[in-house]
Amino acid sequence: MTAARDDHPVAVGALVRKRGEIAGLIADMEKRLAAHRVDLVHIDNALRLMNSPVAGDAIPARRPRPRNTGYFTHGELSRRIYEALRVRETVSAAELADTALADKRIEDAGVRATFIGRFLVRLDQMALRGHVERIKDGQAVRWRLASEA
Repeated sequence: MTAARDDHPVAVGALVRKRGEIAGLIADMEKRLAAHRVDLVHIDNALRLMNSPVAGDAIPARRPRPRNTGYFTHGELSRRIYEALRVRETVSAAELADTALADKRIEDAGVRATFIGRFLVRLDQMALRGHVERIKDGQAVRWRLASEA
């Protein structure tokens, strides 16, 4: 070990620091996980004390809501989609992203890809609810307001 450390002192030092950092993160996460488990026990006991017909362990886990990336406020994606569809008959996720980038004065290509992805996810969700419909598939996918049946 000492011969390898002497051969690559900078790399070994960086790996030692990185391992220590990751081990610290794991220890912190384990501490928070233990605290959350204690909270669950308390909630389960409170449900039991209230004679709840639902046992705590029968309640399915919910996926945590994704954190706000800071780019869009709650509901902003839907608002932007509806506003664009009021002006134009059809829109694409790229057009929505480009408009949002211009409004927010962002010129980063990586952020553009993120915006397009976020709009596509929201458009798919809106399509499942019957609010919008997909016109084409593939690269030329466009969206419009759902027609009343």
